[in-house]
Amino acid sequence: MSLIAFIAAASLLTITPGLDTAMVLRVATSSGTRPAFMAGIGVALGCLLWGIAASLGVLFYEPLN
Repeated sequence: MSLIAFIAAASLLTITPGLDTAMVLRVATSSGTRPAFMAGIGVALGCLLWGIAASLGVLFYEPLN
């Protein structure tokens, strides 16, 4: 039962737009297509770098035993 609740909550959080979406929409309405595209590229690169940093952290993690 808890797995079903987790899947429901994770699915809801996944489809909910976040701050990145709000920023790209704000730039698109105030500055136009090209700045919005660049903001989207910045968001994508930020996610990529965050993923690389997280994977390196997991790769080099050493327990304190």
